[in-house]
Amino acid sequence: MLSEFALAGIYMPPFFFYACVTIPVYLIMRSLLARSGLLRRVWHPALFEFAVSLILLAALILYL
Repeated sequence: MLSEFALAGIYMPPFFFYACVTIPVYLIMRSLLARSGLLRRVWHPALFEFAVSLILLAALILYL
């Protein structure tokens, strides 16, 4: 697990790092889901995308 790190003299929590790493992965996953047509088939696309982003974030935290 990471500890706090300094960014321009400001201590940032590890969650900030995890979220920044997750964003590009999420954007790629979102484009793949949109191209496959899965986002049109779910009941609430925004809620589904939010759940996917949380799953990716949790997987990254558990992996690191």
